[in-house]
Amino acid sequence: MKGLIGKKIGMTQVFNDEGNLVPVTVVDVNTCQVVGKRTPEKDKYSAVTLGFGEVREKNLSKAEVGFFKKNGAQLRRHVKEFRVSTEEAAGFNVGDAVKADLFTKGQLVDVTGVTKGRGFQGVMKRWKFKGSQTATRGTHEYRRHPGAIGQRKTPGRVYPNKKLPGHYGVDQVTTQNLAVVDVDVEKGLLLIKGTIAGHNDGIVIVRPSIKVALREQHKAARSK
Repeated sequence: MKGLIGKKIGMTQVFNDEGNLVPVTVVDVNTCQVVGKRTPEKDKYSAVTLGFGEVREKNLSKAEVGFFKKNGAQLRRHVKEFRVSTEEAAGFNVGDAVKADLFTKGQLVDVTGVTKGRGFQGVMKRWKFKGSQTATRGTHEYRRHPGAIGQRKTPGRVYPNKKLPGHYGVDQVTTQNLAVVDVDVEKGLLLIKGTIAGHNDGIVIVRPSIKVALREQHKAARSK
C-alpha cells in the first residue's frame, strides 16, 4: 500500500530514545478500510481505494452510496485511490482494514494536507513583503502597501501573477521527509515529527517518502 488517509488530531511532544524532547503531530488512521479496487483487466491500471471516517447514509449523495453498495463496502466519509502494483493489489480485499503498522518507527513519510484559511490578506502577510516605504518623511497610510505594479504606457497593463493582496490559505501542501517517531497500532495513531499542513481534525494523506523511493531506485539502477 502506498499510503493512508488520516485525521490530524493536534500537536504534542514526546521524548525519544536519546532523551531529547521532540515535537510531534498526532494523526488518527484508525478507520482506514479498503472500499474498492482497480484492475488492469477492467480499468487498464491497478489501484486500491481506501475509505476513512464513519458517516451516515443521508449525508452522502446517491452516487456515493451506490459506489459503496456496489462494492459491498461500509460507508466512509473520505475516499482516496492509491496506485499499487498488480501483485500488491492482490493482497487486499474489499473490507480489509489498513492499520497504522503500514509505517514503521523511524520511516520517512510525505504528508499532504490543506492549509488553514486566513481570508483576504495584504502583501506583507500573504507574500512576506517588507513594506513599500518607511514610517518617516511624511508617509501616510502607505507603509503596508505593495508599491508600484504597472509599466507606464507600454505595455499599459499589469502583468499576470503579480504578488498582490488576495485570498490566503486553503492550499494543498505536501511536507516531505518527516520522520515517524512512533506507531500505536492499538489506538490507530501515528506520531510524526514536526508540523503538517491543516487545522486540527483536518484530513491528511500520509505516504512513504517519494525521495527515499527514488534514491533507492537510483542505487538499484547503478548497481546493475
